[in-house]
Amino acid sequence: MLSIIVFAFLLITSYLLGCFSTAKLITKSYKSINIYKVGSGLPDTQNIYINIDKSLGIFTGIVDFGKMYFYIVLMSFLLNYPPITDKIGDIGSNDHLLILGFFMVIGHCLPITHRFRGGRGLFTYIGFVLYFAPFPMMMIIVLAVILVVFFKQIRFAQYMIVLLPPFINFFFEDDAAFLAKMFIAALLVGIINLIVSKKLGEI
Repeated sequence: MLSIIVFAFLLITSYLLGCFSTAKLITKSYKSINIYKVGSGLPDTQNIYINIDKSLGIFTGIVDFGKMYFYIVLMSFLLNYPPITDKIGDIGSNDHLLILGFFMVIGHCLPITHRFRGGRGLFTYIGFVLYFAPFPMMMIIVLAVILVVFFKQIRFAQYMIVLLPPFINFFFEDDAAFLAKMFIAALLVGIINLIVSKKLGEI
């Protein structure tokens, strides 16, 4: 019973941490800019990079990535620490961490604190997948950079980052059930990005 209560609390915490908009905080600190009134109106790295400042956009992406990646690392350490697991049970498995990370991605993309107006969550998602599938994600990032730099295919590169790592992870991961969960997470994030792109008239 205690493990269920603790995990439910962590789910809410993960979502609320995702709702905390680093893009809004960073742009507000930078000449008091309201990110919701700039460019696409999305509090995300791409909007900052294109419409405010490139270096600021890169910095925001790094912060979003780090927020996710190090949160999962911290949760993995704490939830698998023997004195804690003895009391709350096994909620530090990759399956549990995957759900916690996904809730943070959802919080970033659909924050209740900002009327569900969030960013695309690309860098948050990269931090999420990089923890569970480092080699596939690094391979896709290299391909995505090539697509953006040489072919200017930003939108295609974004969807490739979201959808392809679970497919490549098939060659690295033996747990079929865990692979299926990664596919589901990627599909849901892809759908969210598709909805955002449609609202912005990009597709």
